[in-house]
Amino acid sequence: MSRTKTEHSNEEARSPKNHLISIVGAGPGDPELLTIRALRRLEQADVILYDALHGTGILELAKPSALKIYAGKHYQDGQHQTERQDNIHRQLKQFAGEGKRVVRLKAGDPFIFGRGAEELAFCFQEKLNVEVVPGITAGLAAASCFHIPVTLRNVNSMALFYTGHKRNGGFENMDEVAAVIKAKAPVMVYMGLKNLQLLASELQRREVSGDVPLQIVSRVGHPDQQLFTSSLAQIESDLTRIDPPMPSVILIGSHAHQVTATTVV
Repeated sequence: MSRTKTEHSNEEARSPKNHLISIVGAGPGDPELLTIRALRRLEQADVILYDALHGTGILELAKPSALKIYAGKHYQDGQHQTERQDNIHRQLKQFAGEGKRVVRLKAGDPFIFGRGAEELAFCFQEKLNVEVVPGITAGLAAASCFHIPVTLRNVNSMALFYTGHKRNGGFENMDEVAAVIKAKAPVMVYMGLKNLQLLASELQRREVSGDVPLQIVSRVGHPDQQLFTSSLAQIESDLTRIDPPMPSVILIGSHAHQVTATTVV
């Protein structure tokens, strides 16, 4: 039986004489939600470059001798993001040159608002041995932890990941986002708490009903995770009395509410 080039490459990377860079999804924060491969890579790592947002319990799974380097960002922490990313690339190349097993630990999944593709492309460009280990992204974790269906039989056939960041003074693809919600499919909004009131207004301007449910899930996967329930029309007044902790993910959709014993499917 023939083997693919990727299989040969992975076997070579496991040799003590070779480095391996693993871009690992840490999931939403609970160590028990890591994949088995993510756990193995953490246990094997010589160096861990880790992001913000996930729980410290995940780092405690690494061997005591592993070098742990914070490489993340927090909301409005003043970092220049291009310089930050360039520094991460330099470290990946440096430790690879030293023959290290490196874990680039990223909250959620590396390829969903995680810049994993940029780091993978850099590793390919520098001809480094690299792999990607998927993780549970915050939107799906939030939905499952609080019994909110992302897809529902006979109701919807799609879902949308969306960023709440504005670009060039406004939100991107708002007509498409509104169309998804009107089609009874949910939208999972990342990094959107700061601009949530404006986002709700923009959707209603596009004739999305103000009655559409809206859920804010804070610190999903952590012991203190919380669910805040509102609607597009009510979120402005609701945010004056609640202060959802970050990080938060927002779920918007006509069936973005918890499953109960009487839920009709």
